[in-house]
Amino acid sequence: MLKNIVETSKLLGVSEITLRRLIKLRRISYRKIGDRYLFSQGDVDSYLESVKVSAVSRQEEAAND
Repeated sequence: MLKNIVETSKLLGVSEITLRRLIKLRRISYRKIGDRYLFSQGDVDSYLESVKVSAVSRQEEAAND
């Protein structure tokens, strides 16, 4: 099921303005039908994966110090 801007911004925990910025910067995939922006769960998952920061093990952290 596709979600609109209000639903997607709540799902991501960001404001609607922030989501609109992500759209403008083409950081998140979407579908545009008329004047409506729609997002699939796959679009949201892909965006979240793209901003993921990997954890560092304690050994790697100690090696960097």
